[in-house]
Amino acid sequence: MKKVCISLALLGWLWTVPAVAQDAGWINHFEGTSENYLLKRGDETVPVALFTVVQVGDEISVKEKQPAIELSLRGGTQSVKVTDENSPFLIKPDSQVPASLDKLWAWTTLRFGEWRKLVSEVPDASEQNQCASLFMPLLDNVTGYARLVAGKRPLHLQWYGGEAPYGVLMKQGRKYLLTKTSPTPTIETEALSFKAGKSYRVMVFDSTGQSFKRGFLVINSSRVSVPELEEAPLPNNVRKTLLAIWLAVQGNGNLNFEAYQQVAPLTDYKPAGLLKKALGVTQEAQNCRGIRG
Repeated sequence: MKKVCISLALLGWLWTVPAVAQDAGWINHFEGTSENYLLKRGDETVPVALFTVVQVGDEISVKEKQPAIELSLRGGTQSVKVTDENSPFLIKPDSQVPASLDKLWAWTTLRFGEWRKLVSEVPDASEQNQCASLFMPLLDNVTGYARLVAGKRPLHLQWYGGEAPYGVLMKQGRKYLLTKTSPTPTIETEALSFKAGKSYRVMVFDSTGQSFKRGFLVINSSRVSVPELEEAPLPNNVRKTLLAIWLAVQGNGNLNFEAYQQVAPLTDYKPAGLLKKALGVTQEAQNCRGIRG
């Protein structure tokens, strides 16, 4: 009889233990402001933000006539758009992160925290645009050479200060690879071949005769390999953004240049756009009044 009482007591305790939250995915993209959406978790309201983890049982709603919000469920392998017509949308048990993706999921959620930190520390770009001196945080805010992965690819460059129009030159050794003019302080080049082990030099000139000169070193892709992402069944824009986040938090910032290249083309993906902005303007050791050239 005593054993039966103990068993019943144990069963009663188990009934009162809250269920372990089952992660399903994250908020992947939305237009406009977070006030257009509502995320309910039981009796609680969870703030809506990019890369917020959502769980089984959550309900998300879109206010009337507001843009859809995109969820990445099943650990990022299932995309769902929630509109004002299918609201409130309930995240069901079959949308939870599969056990086969547990390792990838643990790695991915670490990147979410790093992304939030990176994009929250962005200084006011308008102040940097008003700087008299030319400077390029992508190449300036590093110890030693910035790094770029080898291959044939377009190059994305962004700088601040000076006065338009601008001239941009790039050379490897004595060979000029790029001669370009630009009315704005940003360019995308045609596809260029970058060879591992070689260093390249970028020069930017403005209409007043000011100049900026910095270099970068090309490395093999194996130097920035991430096993968790190599065979991950994720959309390309998510994969590139996660890789860029990981690159941006490595070492002394010399992989920020490569991180920027990963997200610069992803113009329709909001998390990538915010990270691009952060990488393009953030400076830790110098500001626009520092020495350039």
